[in-house]
Amino acid sequence: MLIRILVLLATVVLLTMGRFLLTHTDKPFMMLHPENNQTLGKIVKFFGIIFCVLAVFSAIAIFIPNIFFVTTIMVISCIMLLVMELMLLTFLTK
Repeated sequence: MLIRILVLLATVVLLTMGRFLLTHTDKPFMMLHPENNQTLGKIVKFFGIIFCVLAVFSAIAIFIPNIFFVTTIMVISCIMLLVMELMLLTFLTK
């Protein structure tokens, strides 16, 4: 039961991040300006879509009692969050 609650929390976080990234493909956020850099805009849109898809899979994982599926989705989500952060780090102005 606790795992389902934690996966629900992760689903909300993933959906919120995905929605935020998709709505900020043409607006500045966190010292990043995707409206000025086409590559950054594409990266932000890509990760927004990825996080929304992962949110859907994690929502499905709440109702499927397969611990392997839940673990796989959570590990992939963590890896994609790390990759996104490292990619966006290269676009920060110094």
